[in-house]
Amino acid sequence: VMDKYTAMTKALISSVDVDAFRVDTPMQVPLPFFKGWAPAIREHAKSLGKENFMIFGEFFVSPERYATMTGRGRDRTMYGQDSFIPGPPTLKGGIVYSYYWYMFTAMVHDEPQYANGYELAYTNEHRMLDLYDPLTNRTEYGMLNFCNNHDNWRLQSMTGNAEFHMCLAVITFWPGIPLHYAGDEQDFNTPGTALDGWAREELGVSMAWQAMRTTSDGNPADVDNFDMTKASYRHIQRLNALRREYLGAFEREECDVLHYPPENIPDVLIFTRGCTPAERVTV
Repeated sequence: VMDKYTAMTKALISSVDVDAFRVDTPMQVPLPFFKGWAPAIREHAKSLGKENFMIFGEFFVSPERYATMTGRGRDRTMYGQDSFIPGPPTLKGGIVYSYYWYMFTAMVHDEPQYANGYELAYTNEHRMLDLYDPLTNRTEYGMLNFCNNHDNWRLQSMTGNAEFHMCLAVITFWPGIPLHYAGDEQDFNTPGTALDGWAREELGVSMAWQAMRTTSDGNPADVDNFDMTKASYRHIQRLNALRREYLGAFEREECDVLHYPPENIPDVLIFTRGCTPAERVTV
């Protein structure tokens, strides 16, 4: 089975010029599969000139689970040590839900004390994960942070655009890679999840959007879905420009060091990071 999947994946990369793979629910796949498939795919991609092919998973699980499939992998007996699961590196990183749930709980359930969970999660996660990338010969934090996903209502449909924009600032400057859910940049705010056919399908043309009015003007999904003048599109564009200016295309290890206020401020998330002391960003 692995040989068939490997051959199919190589053909896909070659035929349609794929630069990365998002692996759905990798925790339901035996680890030996990734130990064989991932290095074979990276080697093939490299032969096509793709020196840093990205393979990441959808980590809808706790860190104890995704730690086994990040980099070389660690189990609970290896945390904080220079020990790893035998075999080559597997996934570069993944879509992390831990931070999302802290943000979701703080804003949607009006429990701001959960903002303090970010620092705790990041500290504990680093004890568990192998972040060394042999392709670049350096430590790289390749987790993907997000504000919205197809399994839950969009944040802005439960709170508002101000809260959503606050979340965007956090995922832009927090270590890792900011991941934007399709339609957020167009201010989509249809209530519901993928399970009832709304949140996942808004980018598709449908007359159904006319029946689901979310603003006085109707539903944003009922008009141009690729409007580059939209307020949130331009907001994300500006945030990304600031990120590139201060942190570059992909952070080095020293760029991922977080600094916090000496005294904890209840209900407030404050952090500072940067690649040099003169180029630090405080959020």
